[in-house]
Amino acid sequence: MQDNEGARVLVLGASGRTGGMIAAALEAFPTGVAVVRASRDHETVERWRAEGRAAVHLDLDDARTFPTALEGIDRLFLMAGYTVAMTHQAKTIVDAAVDAGVGFIVHLGIFGNGRSTDPHFAWHELVERYIEGSGIPWTHLHPHMFMENLLTSLRLRDGRLPWPMGDKPTGWIAVDDMAAVAAKVLAEGPEIHAGKGYWMSTDLLNGVQAADILRQALDHPVTAQVMTPDDLLRRGSDAAPSFMEVTYAASVMEWLRQTYDGRMDYAAVTTSTVEELLGRPPLHLADWATRNRQALLNGSDHQPV
Repeated sequence: MQDNEGARVLVLGASGRTGGMIAAALEAFPTGVAVVRASRDHETVERWRAEGRAAVHLDLDDARTFPTALEGIDRLFLMAGYTVAMTHQAKTIVDAAVDAGVGFIVHLGIFGNGRSTDPHFAWHELVERYIEGSGIPWTHLHPHMFMENLLTSLRLRDGRLPWPMGDKPTGWIAVDDMAAVAAKVLAEGPEIHAGKGYWMSTDLLNGVQAADILRQALDHPVTAQVMTPDDLLRRGSDAAPSFMEVTYAASVMEWLRQTYDGRMDYAAVTTSTVEELLGRPPLHLADWATRNRQALLNGSDHQPV
């Protein structure tokens, strides 16, 4: 049995929005785990260390950086980037985690059914199977669409919310809630959470419904620009945010198609995961929009989640 007090938790992607929020939530968690931030950028690592934070250099594209970064690590938060490289990156970091004696992996995945045909969903499911076969206790996190996409790929343009899924709805979850769930799972450890998957979907809304909520929350005109995936594709380079690699963007387009034509109807649900795990209500879109009012009205690219 792992001792939660003092367990060393390595957080990948800690310089980004999601990883950074998870690291911060872990530091605030009552159980005294030791948070170790990871970044591929040497200057970021040195800045963290100068601030008194534990930090290591880890480049998912260079497996030679793994052994030192994983030395003495008890638990690993694993998230991948927006490229197909996530498959070999995850495979090699899991192998290194086995060699290093890591005792628990928490993986950030997608809201799938285990038999996805959309490419980037399938990549995540391959990673999940590999983790499960590694022998390391694991937990998979399955968030639906992040509300933070409203600051990137679905950002408002002249008061219009682009919605390339026709009248189809999708589930929504705030990164704040997902990060809080991830922190709780990492802090409490495998004795409670090993072998579990946590699906997170707070709201189920289509474009018209989301635009109406935004209009009321922002006290600003917002309308839905309802279109098909092919309509979005015809917009060219404006269809995908700049941080997203071409192959990954193409697979996201496939997700839009599958949502539009009904193949993703199984995912049109909400869950009570946040309430059950955190003992508090989740952030609904209206709450999130109020918190992020200025960023939404600015309508510009933000840091990827």
